[in-house]
Amino acid sequence: MQGGGYGINYNDFKNKLERLGFNYFYLNSVSNRNFRINYNDQLTTEFNSIHDAGCKYNYIGESEYQVSIDLPINILDAKSLADDKDLLITCIEIFDWGDVQKSNILSALKLHRKGDLRCYLNKAKKWFEDDNNLSEPNFKVIWSSGWTKVYSFMFQYTTIYDSRVAAFINQVLLDFCNTLTDIEKLELQIISKGLLTFGGNVKNSDGKIRIRVMEKPAVDLLQLYKSPNEKRKMLANKKASWFIRYMAELDTVDFNQKEFRNLDKAAFMLGFDLSQW
Repeated sequence: MQGGGYGINYNDFKNKLERLGFNYFYLNSVSNRNFRINYNDQLTTEFNSIHDAGCKYNYIGESEYQVSIDLPINILDAKSLADDKDLLITCIEIFDWGDVQKSNILSALKLHRKGDLRCYLNKAKKWFEDDNNLSEPNFKVIWSSGWTKVYSFMFQYTTIYDSRVAAFINQVLLDFCNTLTDIEKLELQIISKGLLTFGGNVKNSDGKIRIRVMEKPAVDLLQLYKSPNEKRKMLANKKASWFIRYMAELDTVDFNQKEFRNLDKAAFMLGFDLSQW
């Protein structure tokens, strides 16, 4: 096992969770739960379900961009007429959309100037969209808060794995873990091991601490990683995408990319501050 990854396929991944009863837990204790999140002094939003949280996602300024979280970018498809400069510009626009410009733009420019940007993204796309394996990539990768957005916009069923989405996934898994026996908790560790716990704990204007980081007992219980290498971060991104995808499948009859994205947006909205759960 490398970095919490293993050579199982997506169906195996789901079956392991279902044997532990995660599907019942999610549908009965998470999916239709009411949430009330205070984002700042002027904005408090109430949600009556996970689906509702995704529907109420609001990213100020998105209308100013040609890229959108709700519109998959098919620029890597064989039928696309976009050239390598178009691909570079799209990456840069995604970085700007996410307000994660400088170092990410430089890394994209470096790949482009070497003629490797399209080749690298095609490798990453093939790896992320491979449902038959959950192990570290066998090629050199780039992972950051900016590149996870590029992967998510350009690849199918790939989450934007930031501190908020990670906080949401980790909290759901922690709540579920607390319902299990000691033996079952060890089984869940096999699944949760290698997911990330990011930074993101900050003091709000009212003096209260916004919580996104798991405390050490939870980190140890779920076997989370704080600062692994790039390949392990990439693997954590794929595993988190499988979690988001599985929850979205549980939440809908006709699962598709739109439903995946709705749950991805819900995770972003609800992972804002775990202290408000």
